[in-house]
Amino acid sequence: MALPISSYTVVGAWYSILIICWTCFNIAMASYESSLHVEAQALLESEWWSGYTNHLPSRCYWPGITCNNAGSITNITLPAGLQLGNKLRRFNFSCFPNLVHLNLAEHGITGNIPYGLGTLSKLIHLDLSSNDIEGTIPSDIWNLRNLVTLNLASNKLNGSIPSTVGQLTKINSLFLNNNQISGFMPVELGKMRNLIQLGLSNNSFIGSIPLDLGLLNNLKFLSLSWNKLNGSIPLDIANLNNLVVLDLNTNNLTGEILSVLHNLTNLTDLNLSNNMISDMIPRKLIQLTKLKYLRISNNKTFGAIPDDIGKLTKLLVLDMSKNMLTGEIPVSICSCSNLQELILNHNNIIGNIPSDIGDLVSLFVIDLSHNSIKGEIPSQLGNVQHTRILNLSYNELTGTIPSSLVSLGKVNLSYNSLEGEIPFALQKSLPPDAFRGNENLCGRTTPFPYCYSSPHEPNNRDLVVAMKIFLPPTALLALLCSAYVFLRWCKAGNCMSVSKETKNGDMFSMWNYDGKIAYKDIIEATEGFDIKYIIGEGGYGSVYKAQLPSGRVVALKKLHNLAANEPAIYRIFKNEVRILTRIRHKNIVKHYGFCLHNRCTFLVLEYVERGSLYCVLRNDIEAMELDWTKRVNIVKGIAHSLSYLHHDCQPAIVHRDVTTKNVLLNLEMEGCLSDFGIARLLNFGSFNRTVLAGTYGYIAPELAYSDRVTQKCDVYSFGVVALEIIMGKHPGDLVSLLSTASSQGILLKDILDPRLISTINLQSVQSLALIATLAFACLHSQPRLRPTMRLLCDKFVKGNSPLTKPFEEISIKHIVNQEL
Repeated sequence: MALPISSYTVVGAWYSILIICWTCFNIAMASYESSLHVEAQALLESEWWSGYTNHLPSRCYWPGITCNNAGSITNITLPAGLQLGNKLRRFNFSCFPNLVHLNLAEHGITGNIPYGLGTLSKLIHLDLSSNDIEGTIPSDIWNLRNLVTLNLASNKLNGSIPSTVGQLTKINSLFLNNNQISGFMPVELGKMRNLIQLGLSNNSFIGSIPLDLGLLNNLKFLSLSWNKLNGSIPLDIANLNNLVVLDLNTNNLTGEILSVLHNLTNLTDLNLSNNMISDMIPRKLIQLTKLKYLRISNNKTFGAIPDDIGKLTKLLVLDMSKNMLTGEIPVSICSCSNLQELILNHNNIIGNIPSDIGDLVSLFVIDLSHNSIKGEIPSQLGNVQHTRILNLSYNELTGTIPSSLVSLGKVNLSYNSLEGEIPFALQKSLPPDAFRGNENLCGRTTPFPYCYSSPHEPNNRDLVVAMKIFLPPTALLALLCSAYVFLRWCKAGNCMSVSKETKNGDMFSMWNYDGKIAYKDIIEATEGFDIKYIIGEGGYGSVYKAQLPSGRVVALKKLHNLAANEPAIYRIFKNEVRILTRIRHKNIVKHYGFCLHNRCTFLVLEYVERGSLYCVLRNDIEAMELDWTKRVNIVKGIAHSLSYLHHDCQPAIVHRDVTTKNVLLNLEMEGCLSDFGIARLLNFGSFNRTVLAGTYGYIAPELAYSDRVTQKCDVYSFGVVALEIIMGKHPGDLVSLLSTASSQGILLKDILDPRLISTINLQSVQSLALIATLAFACLHSQPRLRPTMRLLCDKFVKGNSPLTKPFEEISIKHIVNQEL
């Protein structure tokens, strides 16, 4: 029976539908096969997997590749050791629509990030950290709205972060640290409410910390350290009650340590070091009972350490050094049973060392140096056998040295008022410098004075007193008798010739208080200060070159006889003696001895062969020998010497006459700071007022209207000297033009020494740009805005950052505004 016509129609329709579906399926499969082939072809063209074929089934088994069930690539995590170089730009990101994870960290990538990453719309994790990627961050990266992790840390990226960063609303980890990113931190960071970790440290961000960061309630890790941020810490930070790590160190932050920080009850690491915070330590910080690391060093924090700091029982590191703290070390600190580092140096702490610190068996570092701590050294400190560093130098400690300290590692007890015999085991294990500056210490080995009687033996006290009273006159009488017998014997013709060196002695081993022994050597070496030995002249004296019997060559700085009788000049000379006997630094001229006599007054100094930097810069031949590398090293050497005087001497020393004439060069063209005649010791807390002194053209401008001397006066002079070294001449009017519009168009290349401009290379350009930037910062008209010498040295140690502008385009404006 034949089917109705309508039935044929229905069957035909279904058949047509089947044909269409089958055709579409075949087309889709062909398209998918084609897309898989495109992925494989893109992998081959990237040249990341050299040696592999484009066989479709095998590509999912290539190293570092993961595919989904359909065979499309979802994850690329390259194996360790594979170096890509400039091959990132060969990768066609648009060919990988299903890629969700891309990890290329530590694969030696160079060049820029190619535009096209934004086509990876499904990407969740992107890690390009620890490479050598340069240039700006491509704008299409901020369109990857599914990103959960973005890690571009430890590259050479520059430019700024745009406001479109706020589009990454799903992100929980953003790391851009260790780059050269500049500009302001965008307030749109506050829109990234899922952020758990934010790392922006070690860049060049400026301005204040955005208030909107206080909206990131899920944040656990926040690091903004090593930037140029200013202003105070925002109150809104206290809203981040999930925060575990807060690192703001090495910025220009001012204001207070917020008492509201006690709300951050989950905090384990708080680092506010190397800022300009001026505040007392809030007592409420003690409520942060989970703290393991508390660092507030190198600020202007004052007041006492909270008495109940012992409540921070989980504390591992306490660093409050280089502040203005007063009061005593709280006894409760001995309750911090897990403490490994106790660093309180360079403050004004008084009182005794708590003896129970010896119960902190985990202590690795104890640094209480440069304070005003009194009393005896507790013998219990020897119980802390894990301690490798014990520094109690530059205090007012008295009594004897406990023998228990022999169980410790590096110990420094210098410049106190300790007395008695140094334990023999310590004499053998520690260098003499560890005991320097304690006049009443004695020992059994050189170079310590011999102990006639141990101070630990009270039965011999009367004998010691008797020796002090009767021994000097007895010895004098015996000496006179011996001299009389010796002279009679010589008259009988029995004297034998004695070598000149034995007769007069070696000045460096036999220098005595009145200088008579060395004086003979010096008179003979200079033929009575004959004019032919003069190597330099000054207004009040001359400098002589002398070769001593031992063969050593020294410089003699001798006052003219008339000048020596002038009280003011004589005081300047004595001041230089006083300063030089306190300091030892490789970039400061060494002091060997002196003679203060009304007929002959002189200093015995290290002979520095090449003379003054001033003269070398003004001699075309010698200036050419002083290449860029040597000039950079001289600037660094001067910086380190001034940092030593300002921050490592107690009390601090201000040179007050830092000029190129007072920088001497040795045979290797290394710089040594000299001439401390008008240097001044700064007593902390005093006004340090004085009459104007120094050299015109190097004197800080504030001394024209104020007589207060601070370290910032030397900082200004250093800025002038640094510019003079790279310019080859005194900067002159350039300094006064800095604050005017006329300096804006001056280029860096136009102020550099023209005699060396043809020898400049990339490395020297970076170094010279850094020196110019720091030098101009030192020349700020407001002393408080000039950097410290310690900060400058840190910048030099940190090294040069690659420039963001071609050398030929760098202007003074860019340098002053730090837009490099």
